[in-house]
Amino acid sequence: MASIRGKIIFIYLALALGVGVFVLFASASLRYVEQRVNEGVAIAAFQETTQEMRRLEKNFFLYRAAADLAATRALADELARQLDKDRAILAELARDGELAALEQALAGYRRLLQGTPDDDRVRTAGHDILARSEQLAGRERASLVAGVRESRHALLWSVGVLLLLALAGGQVLYRVVGRPLRQLEDQLEPLAQGRYRAFTMVSRDREIVSFTQALNHMLEELESRRRLMLQSEKLAALGTLASGVAHELNNPLGNISGAAQIALEELDTLPEPTRQALHGWLSQIDGETQRARRIVDILLDYSRRPTPDNPPSSLGEMLTRSLLLLGPRLPADDTVRVDVPADLSLCIDPQRMQQVFINLIQNALAAGGEKVHIHIEARAAAPREWPPAEVARALAAGTGQVLGMPDPTARAVLIRVRDDGPGIPAERIGQIFDPFFTTRDPGEGTGLGLYIVGEIVQESGGAIAVTSPPDGGACFSLWLPCTERK
Repeated sequence: MASIRGKIIFIYLALALGVGVFVLFASASLRYVEQRVNEGVAIAAFQETTQEMRRLEKNFFLYRAAADLAATRALADELARQLDKDRAILAELARDGELAALEQALAGYRRLLQGTPDDDRVRTAGHDILARSEQLAGRERASLVAGVRESRHALLWSVGVLLLLALAGGQVLYRVVGRPLRQLEDQLEPLAQGRYRAFTMVSRDREIVSFTQALNHMLEELESRRRLMLQSEKLAALGTLASGVAHELNNPLGNISGAAQIALEELDTLPEPTRQALHGWLSQIDGETQRARRIVDILLDYSRRPTPDNPPSSLGEMLTRSLLLLGPRLPADDTVRVDVPADLSLCIDPQRMQQVFINLIQNALAAGGEKVHIHIEARAAAPREWPPAEVARALAAGTGQVLGMPDPTARAVLIRVRDDGPGIPAERIGQIFDPFFTTRDPGEGTGLGLYIVGEIVQESGGAIAVTSPPDGGACFSLWLPCTERK
């Protein structure tokens, strides 16, 4: 996946390369101008020497002074040395054969100065040398002007190309960074107005993708927390209503149950056919009354809020009390096997934790019958271990469900309640913790047991997961914080 950082680095490298090329090109242009200036210096020196030689030559012919003739000869020799030294520079300015002709003319001039010079021939030779030097000087000035003009044009073009490259780099940066951020800013406006809408991908760059995914995850968390808050408010209202209804129903249900039991005791005074019929009806009334009272008890348990800052309680003792309460309902002594370290403790209301164990064991017994075996194990765990590997695999395969988001920094204990029963169908495992959802026959279950288990675990700051592999069996994994060593 491409990244903004990589693109910015590429743009900077391109700009640096452009600047480097510009510097090299400017250096080459200045070097070219420098060569033209050096040619000008060489030509100017050659021309000055030629003009000085001609001036002394004229003085000699006017005054016939031996010193002027000697100075003219010395300048002619100096001119020959300059011609030899600056041959390469002069060759660039001279046309075909001109440099050779200049050398011949200078050599002939020097020969004419030996002995008694011939005025006309010396003047002609000197004039020829001066004319040729002036031609070279004229070409040198024209070459210098043309070189400066070309260098100026080349520098202007290179500056223009560099500016275009910088503008192109800025445009790319805007497309890579500015425009996606502007689009994300536009998508933030609905969020400020309270409308939670997922952000769309505005770029394929890794940083923008990660930022968008983080924003979408934040929105999902906000929406989840908002729904949990609404659900908590509804459940609080339902708990208050359930508490009031339960208290109001308890009295008439107790009266009905008491009256039915009294009537059962008075049946012996009635004739046999009437006694049998009334006994069946009264037994049915008493049974249904007891069932209604159990539902009321469940509602009362649900309506009770957990007590904060519970002192540490032994997990093993809570489990032992739960099994004692369930003793008459367990088919055999080996139905439940327990592997819980004696030093594990939980900061949770023991009665509510017993309710969790009782509901989970009763649920396994109701699903698996008398042949079911239940294994309860617990151990201290590190925060990074949630969710366990088997839970993560089950969630990915669609054979599991998780409730709760535990504190990732708190110490915790991991409790597993496994059974070898028939398991939970994949199409129903997502409804296990829903209120009033049950797979039992009508009249045999309220559908509130696992719902209350999930509520107790979440109110305690923990999490609960259920998994059921295709080959049968079910496992409830409880993650409860605040463990202590005794």
